[in-house]
Amino acid sequence: MKVLVVTNMYPTSEYSFYGIFVKEQVESLRKEGILVDVFFINGKENRLNYFTSIIGLSKKIKLNHYDIIHAHYTYCIFLVSIVKSILGVKTPLILTFHEAEVHKSKNLKPFDADIIKRLVYSKKIKKIALNSVDLVISVEKGLTQILNFEGRTVVLPCGVDLNLFQPMEKMWCRKKLCFPIDKKIIFFPASLKRETHKGFDILEEALKFISRKNIRLITGGNISHKDMPYYMCAADVVVQTSNFEASPMIIKEAMACNIPIVSTDVGDTKETIGDTKGCYICERNPRDIAEKIKVTLEFNGRTKGRNRILALDLGLHQVSTRIIEIYENMIKLHEGEKSG
Repeated sequence: MKVLVVTNMYPTSEYSFYGIFVKEQVESLRKEGILVDVFFINGKENRLNYFTSIIGLSKKIKLNHYDIIHAHYTYCIFLVSIVKSILGVKTPLILTFHEAEVHKSKNLKPFDADIIKRLVYSKKIKKIALNSVDLVISVEKGLTQILNFEGRTVVLPCGVDLNLFQPMEKMWCRKKLCFPIDKKIIFFPASLKRETHKGFDILEEALKFISRKNIRLITGGNISHKDMPYYMCAADVVVQTSNFEASPMIIKEAMACNIPIVSTDVGDTKETIGDTKGCYICERNPRDIAEKIKVTLEFNGRTKGRNRILALDLGLHQVSTRIIEIYENMIKLHEGEKSG
């Protein structure tokens, strides 16, 4: 089986963590014996790349016989659809729908006021894209429900690398990172540049209700993916205070490391955490966040979150196996439609 993955999210030398979950999925599929080519549209570098990529994508599809085209992100769908139309190819097109901004409330202004960037939040554009594909893999069930999409849909979150994200001794990780041994560490993994989305402002307010004497706050933003497990395992609690998410990888990764969690009820976080002791869902207000952090710090131990991830079959191998089944079923369906 030969698959072309088209994505505008993929790690680069400048942004090594950008779209890392797509790369992990690609590498996992290759380990399962699937021949996967990747066509990366670097819209982050230059938005014109969405237009100039038409020639390169056309050549790639024309020179190769792909059984499946698998796109990540709706912008890519329009580019693939144009190329398929030009070439007259009927290769089944699958979209993995990641876009948490579907959950954004109307009163929350985009963190980027750029007019083009605001199109990212257009539900109409997303719905057009969804209706242009043969199958949607939604990383969280609420995404397609909000858009009232009734086409072929499978709910399947991205998998977590259980070899990379695994429990490690807390003090060893702290020494490695030169973190204090005698303080409680709160880890906020998100970038502070995305304050409106990730909610660092409300975490700052929450910390005013907690004695900071024996607490150290660590924030993310430019931590390499391979180092992230050390930061998690050095922490007493991982905190997520996002306004909206779909299926946040940070939650699955923290659980794979057995780290306590405090998170707002966003995306599939509550479903992923389940009844795991030491992991708490908080309301989106400073006092409740503060109270949940206090309770978690008093928990003073590790969770059994990894067992929960295993029970949900959210390891990379398990998710890749599901994706291959989806590919096979789509190919059979496509061949049936051709013969019919």
